[in-house]
Amino acid sequence: MTSHELHILPDSSHTAAQNMAHDFLLLNRYPEEDALRIRHYDWIRPAFTFGMSQTYNYAMSEITVPGAEICRRPTGGGVVNHLEDWTYALVIPASHPLARSQPSDSYRAIHECIISSMEAQGADVILNFASPENSAPSVCFEKSEVYDVVLTNLPTKVAGAAQKRSKKGYLLQGSIWKPALPNLDWTRFYNDLIQSLSALSDAAPYFKPWPDWDESEEEQLIYRFESEEWNKRR
Repeated sequence: MTSHELHILPDSSHTAAQNMAHDFLLLNRYPEEDALRIRHYDWIRPAFTFGMSQTYNYAMSEITVPGAEICRRPTGGGVVNHLEDWTYALVIPASHPLARSQPSDSYRAIHECIISSMEAQGADVILNFASPENSAPSVCFEKSEVYDVVLTNLPTKVAGAAQKRSKKGYLLQGSIWKPALPNLDWTRFYNDLIQSLSALSDAAPYFKPWPDWDESEEEQLIYRFESEEWNKRR
């Protein structure tokens, strides 16, 4: 009998600022604090996100799509092009052992779940163990970090993620480059990923509706993630 719960939230499609606000709320305001929670989401317009440590000017220099949204994430990582990715957010509460392990260990374990879920459909993917040649700011799918998911026989990055730890737990915002696996059934992949994460975390999966967030706080967060003060802070 499992001792934890994994909550699967409904799929959604929003602006970049709304998506970042919802991930923030998922980490910090989820009513069932001891439950793991995951969501898959899309973007209503072309969008790019970039990490907390990157400068706004650098992020802008890497965007060539006219009219695309750009938003700083609450996590780290590089510039991510969301035009052709499969995006998800996973929160592991502070009470769970996975949230207390080293960030690199959590990152590896979650990506191993992604690999097994892709291999179930015959995808030829592995963990990357090679360190990047330099640690300069980068565009996510142009450089593989340690424990990213890559194609076995090609230097092609398939999946990466950005992380944040707080007193509430561990947030991982993940991105999978769909063109790298053109034949993957993404619905089946998500179902397999849920089962794999459930086994990893010893958590029983449950489909849950979206919580009733405080409407004023949600609006304030969306405004924050849209603001120049947030996005140009570096």
